[in-house]
Amino acid sequence: MTERPDIRMVGMDFDWTLYSHRDGQSGVPEHTQNILCWLREHEVEVGIVSGRPWWDMRDLLIPQGLAWGDPFPSYIVARETFIYWIGDDAMEPDEEWNRARYDEMAELTRQLAERQHAWRLRLESAGLTPVRWYLWGDYGLEIHLPDAERAEQARLLLAEWSADLPLATTSRNRTLAHIILGTATKGGSMAHAAASRGFRPDQALAIGDSANDITMLDGRHGLRSATVSNGDEEIKAAVRATGGVVAESEAGEGVWELLTNARTRGWFK
Repeated sequence: MTERPDIRMVGMDFDWTLYSHRDGQSGVPEHTQNILCWLREHEVEVGIVSGRPWWDMRDLLIPQGLAWGDPFPSYIVARETFIYWIGDDAMEPDEEWNRARYDEMAELTRQLAERQHAWRLRLESAGLTPVRWYLWGDYGLEIHLPDAERAEQARLLLAEWSADLPLATTSRNRTLAHIILGTATKGGSMAHAAASRGFRPDQALAIGDSANDITMLDGRHGLRSATVSNGDEEIKAAVRATGGVVAESEAGEGVWELLTNARTRGWFK
């Protein structure tokens, strides 16, 4: 008989995973909030792994009735890279990890700044005119395209053009194409957060919905995986391939479904 999972950490994407943006139903359902708090009461680390800055998520969650860090979230991976532990009205950074990533990020953004103008012209020549274009000092290159198909085309070209940059990797989040720090990523950052608390990768459950969540859902870091019903098809396929679970409900309702089923099965000891 397969040993029952012993989940000691949960990490979830924010937009369209934990937090719904559907008109009239935006936010986090109350029963989802309740199970997140139940997990914290049972000493499970429960956090958010997102490309957003941490204060963006705080300012959306507090009006929902989720007091920041009291008890949820207990940790944050912000900008897919930087780890913070939250408690007692304070945020404690993973100083060694964050310092190394900040140094690498400074070098990556310097390299991207040198090339971004030429890349923009090449994208426009390929019929992929950006809607918006940002080079973030704490994140990397973010390009908004008119739709997901063109965003993926842009990502593939960016992957080719940045292949000689050892710090770079590409990702896509719906209509956004990114070049970000390859030494972090959502999966790598969450795996490091788990290890820093003494947990094995298979004691950490990752939940996501979009292509930029793939590194924490496809098994490369050994994390357990799950997705909500609105997850991209490639995400659902990756989760199923690793023996993970696909919810029947979307966003926050799906998170409640996944965590409730895991609790019923005794995955949280």
